[in-house]
Amino acid sequence: MQKLARPLAFYTGLACVASLLAYAGRWSWACELLVNFRTHFALLLGLALLLAAALRRWRVVALAAAGLALNAWPMHGAWSGAETAPAGGRAVRVVEFNVHVANDDFKGIASYLDSLDPDVVVLAEMTTWSADQLSPLLPRLPHRYVAVDEGFRGVLILSRWPLVVPQTLVHEGTLYGARANVDLGDRQFLIYGVHLNWPVVPEAERERNAQLVALGQELAGCQSACVLVGDFNITPWSSHYRNLLDHPGVRDCAAGRGWQTTWNSRLPAVLRIRIDHCVLAGAVSAADVQVGQSVGSDHLATINDLLMGTLPVS
Repeated sequence: MQKLARPLAFYTGLACVASLLAYAGRWSWACELLVNFRTHFALLLGLALLLAAALRRWRVVALAAAGLALNAWPMHGAWSGAETAPAGGRAVRVVEFNVHVANDDFKGIASYLDSLDPDVVVLAEMTTWSADQLSPLLPRLPHRYVAVDEGFRGVLILSRWPLVVPQTLVHEGTLYGARANVDLGDRQFLIYGVHLNWPVVPEAERERNAQLVALGQELAGCQSACVLVGDFNITPWSSHYRNLLDHPGVRDCAAGRGWQTTWNSRLPAVLRIRIDHCVLAGAVSAADVQVGQSVGSDHLATINDLLMGTLPVS
């Protein structure tokens, strides 16, 4: 067992350095990528702490504990800060799901979505063809709007209720989502469905961050009830995601509801990360948030039970 002491100290130190560098994600693309692995760093450092304690390597124990603290601080909001849903709101279920552009199990997807009894569904990685295949299989969601570029960024909004003034969301020529007012009869709310850039290269990360800034500005001006859902390609621990929530009145639906991970569905749950989100602004609150099934996708669906405020949209 003593042969483990030196490599244990080395890899614990390496994990601590990576955890510290992740704090520079605001300024560095490479450091921002490290942010995605905060939960993994925390798990590794927790194991290192236990092993170091068993070996009585107290300096390594202290180092692992410091590394755990570095990762726990940005993540504390996952277990605290849940808002209390007010009484009297109108219940609305919004389901968000990145179906994966190559997933053609339309009957399975439709059967699963129908079983959830949603009011609104937002689907990412859709094409015109896949939207045409899937929409008829969901007759209880007769209203639809599809925004596609025939790549893999297409977004489909399906609704039980009429969609008013639907529009695409475009930033510097790149389509990244859609929005529409959902008319519930006695009130409306504004739904945003997005699929933000995948930050695999610095240019794409900058574009994703710019998309987040644009969305934050829109939500900051919400005058009624606004719901933003989709594949953000960012974890809640990122400073760029926190910047979105720094706007007055903008909240994370999943805050205080624990470690709800959505990608990659093919990994064990403990190794997944959350990149699919629900964000609120205005007269709406989250009553419950759950992670659903994958139905052939690399993402898991998110099921967001919301309460719309009692005042109708003007």
